[in-house]
Amino acid sequence: MPLPFDVNRLIDTEVNFSKRFTNVTPKPYGLVYWNEANKDSHDSNHAIITDFVGVESSLKDIETFFKAKGIQPWLYPSFKEKELERLGPALQNHNFVINNHPHQFYLHNKDSLIEAQSNIHIERIRQMTPELQEYITENQEGESTIKVVQRHLSHPNYHLLGAYVNGALVAVASVNIFAGYSRVDDVHTHKFYRGKGYSSTLIHYIIQYHKRLSDNHLYLYSAIPEAIKVYSKAGFEPIAQNLKFWTAHKAQ
Repeated sequence: MPLPFDVNRLIDTEVNFSKRFTNVTPKPYGLVYWNEANKDSHDSNHAIITDFVGVESSLKDIETFFKAKGIQPWLYPSFKEKELERLGPALQNHNFVINNHPHQFYLHNKDSLIEAQSNIHIERIRQMTPELQEYITENQEGESTIKVVQRHLSHPNYHLLGAYVNGALVAVASVNIFAGYSRVDDVHTHKFYRGKGYSSTLIHYIIQYHKRLSDNHLYLYSAIPEAIKVYSKAGFEPIAQNLKFWTAHKAQ
């Protein structure tokens, strides 16, 4: 049986999520994620401030760190209480632009009511194949996404699942297993195959797939109304805590 839901453990999973696919340098004020081989990926290159003492000096260090690597500085949230109120003035002083995102976290709590398509074959993708690379490129994702996925695939607890119809890759989704919590991510349907229920079937499948691997809490986040309808039908419910998702980047 899973332990009772603990929002702080979910937050810890989010803060440490990027360790799976990029480099990390611990700092007294938090974490700095970086990858000089993938400079255009914000997920691979950002800082998270968890200690708000001396924020001005923390931001100076973050700027110096990324400038030395030729990377634009980005900040991601630590989801601490009144975080932006405490960081906002310093971010403005250092010419950072704050971007608010309407994402909501959802926890899987109920049985899925999705009727799975019968003509889909689903299997785990274990390496970056030409087919997967072409899929990412055709769906207007750049080289930075390919590099993130390629590095992610090397971790044994990252499970990327592909849905195939008549041999063609039509949808993908992943589940990342951590200590006590697992995150569904990378949910995407090929632009030529949307509106056919393929992602819904994949979400339904990934829930059952995860149950065979772990008794972790399964969660995801989204701000897309159409996707949220699918997740709700699959048994995901919004968590009660209001975790504000935001990013900030140094203005050019």
